[in-house]
Amino acid sequence: MRFLLLVLAIAGTLGVFATTRSGHALLKRIGLRRYVPGSAPARDVEYLRSLCGGDPAEAEERLEAERARYPVLGEAEHYRRAIRRALAERDDAGSGAGPRLEADALDSRSGREPTR
Repeated sequence: MRFLLLVLAIAGTLGVFATTRSGHALLKRIGLRRYVPGSAPARDVEYLRSLCGGDPAEAEERLEAERARYPVLGEAEHYRRAIRRALAERDDAGSGAGPRLEADALDSRSGREPTR
């Protein structure tokens, strides 16, 4: 009986810890993600990371750039935009063309010009 109570206490403590900022950071470091409505699907996360050569720091930099450009969008849309931008850069690098100027076009969803 004591063992069962000990296991339940440990599980409860870990569950509460996982909801804190430190817990979120630890879960992120070990590769686990918490579910949030509107969050990016795991396949998008893995695909962006594969486009970045498996470098999680580069993937995070791309996401931060999209969050800065479009702060009102959700996580899933940030991942999609980061993936599109990475694919466009890869295509432009392969064709010898310069980078695309997305800032020249209005954003179709928000009806405003992207911030730079």
